Amino acid sequence: MTELKEICKVQCGFAFDSKKFTEDDSFSPLIRIRDVKRGFTQTYYTGEFSSEYIVHKGDLLVGMDGEFNIARWNSEDALLNQRVCRIIANSNVNEEYLRFYLKRALKLIESKTSFVTVKHLSAKELNGLKLNLPCMEDQQCISKQLSILELVIRKNKKVLELFDELVKARFVEMFGDPLINSCQLPVQPMTDICDIIDGDRGKNYPKSEEILDDGYCLFLNAKNVTQKGFDFESCNFITREKDDALRNGKLSRGDVVLTTRGTVGNLAFYSKNVPYDNIRINSGMVILRMNRSILNEIYFIELFKMKLSDIKEKIASGSAQPQLPISTMNKIILMIPPLELQNQFASFVKEIDKSRSRIQKSLEASQELFDCLMQEYFG
Repeated sequence: MTELKEICKVQCGFAFDSKKFTEDDSFSPLIRIRDVKRGFTQTYYTGEFSSEYIVHKGDLLVGMDGEFNIARWNSEDALLNQRVCRIIANSNVNEEYLRFYLKRALKLIESKTSFVTVKHLSAKELNGLKLNLPCMEDQQCISKQLSILELVIRKNKKVLELFDELVKARFVEMFGDPLINSCQLPVQPMTDICDIIDGDRGKNYPKSEEILDDGYCLFLNAKNVTQKGFDFESCNFITREKDDALRNGKLSRGDVVLTTRGTVGNLAFYSKNVPYDNIRINSGMVILRMNRSILNEIYFIELFKMKLSDIKEKIASGSAQPQLPISTMNKIILMIPPLELQNQFASFVKEIDKSRSRIQKSLEASQELFDCLMQEYFG
């Protein structure tokens, strides 16, 4: 086993004077912790500095607070600020091999690090990391395998993003901009075409000890309703007796769930493919039950997503976390194009979803293989 300090130089950033930070891009760029992962900065430094702290494109950086990210710098020359380290590998070390090792090692440290507000990684802890260092040929072979998989994962994620953009573009092509109703389509208040159903908040609302790991009725939690729809990785349940005691908030197939507190605006469609027959909403979400003689649910979901930027401006403030009250939703005006046109859009989205599903499966397989290889090579 070899300590990290024996095979590379760990250069800690300089404590540049924050009073001389600026957003004026005529000065020298400066790298802060938040910039490591995203690969660019919007902070600049007006003071003097030593050239030894200039980071170049492609340099390997580690963020020492919060999330312990490692990434290559992907922008113009910039200054190495405190709590960011540069890793400079010795000549007998493949830097990509080192990057993959540190990618795994730092996440393991992060998961075990106790913290009050922000996690901190010390230079001593970083220098003391130990790893197996195979011959250069093996390092190159391992890093090449992992780099190819990393590229496949990144491209698959990009394709999924492009699918989302394609759906938005098709929507605007068919119906115009929903924020200004540029096609001057007929409109109706949301309350005329959609029932907004809150969950049960009465005396029978489940207590913490009545929430189970398994049971008759799935009791949604905030993690179950995401930007991508339902996610059932972590589920809570209630008994049939508790379900029978509740009056409001039971889902029917075809309903849409909307999060209204904390992370506002996540939507999930309760289609026939969802593997639970009994589902109730929790606090912080509502059921949207549409009049299907007027609205196609796929059209509605995309419309609502696109209007969300406008809706968020109406979110109630002054509470501990963002909230979208039903009183605000009652005032939302929706474009109502002919149902036939909505159905055409829905058919397009379903075809995109088939392609999306294939790419998602490829992404998951690539990620699983990547994780297995990281485990095999670095423990």
